[in-house]
Amino acid sequence: MTDEIDRLIGQVAPGDVAGLEGVEEGVWARISDRGARARLGQVRLAAIAFALVIGIANGGLMLVAPQPGPSELRVFTVSAGLSPFAGLEVRG
Repeated sequence: MTDEIDRLIGQVAPGDVAGLEGVEEGVWARISDRGARARLGQVRLAAIAFALVIGIANGGLMLVAPQPGPSELRVFTVSAGLSPFAGLEVRG
């Protein structure tokens, strides 16, 4: 492969060097961009994993937590049957 690269470089005429200006800088910029995208992907994956662990831990703790007893405010629920229309058997 290096022989092919050497052959291609050898084919460039001495006057065509201006066409190669900025090639190296462009290559290094693309390499650094690719590294930055890879790091961003790793950070994104770590954030998703962290959120998943927190969600699982929180859900597990909610299962173990004691369930609250019946509230005194249950008289205000719809199922209490204390609506003024409950005696008229009006359904809505």
